[in-house]
Amino acid sequence: MSDGASPAGDGVVLDETIHQPARLRIMTLLVSVPEADRLAYGFIQQTLGLTGGNQTVHLRKLEAAGFLTITKEFEGAKPRTWLRATRAGRRAYADYLSNLEKALGLQIPK
Repeated sequence: MSDGASPAGDGVVLDETIHQPARLRIMTLLVSVPEADRLAYGFIQQTLGLTGGNQTVHLRKLEAAGFLTITKEFEGAKPRTWLRATRAGRRAYADYLSNLEKALGLQIPK
């Protein structure tokens, strides 16, 4: 499928953008904080044990999908990169989890 989704059985479709393990872990961290909050690039990298290059590639894919925003600021002379899940990203993550539950037979279809 070309829309970033893949069938997971019983007609359930999982969003491939989120389904990739590193991106799923990134989104899980970002949606675990309140919508108004953001997380530092370095915190996510350290928490998930990703290399800078690998993390950047995954962040770009999530940003291109509209699932997160990346903000660069300076604290004094030190640059900081902040990440925040968008409403669309939070919705896509919730839909992903719901579809995964359906695919695993943990949720009764409505």
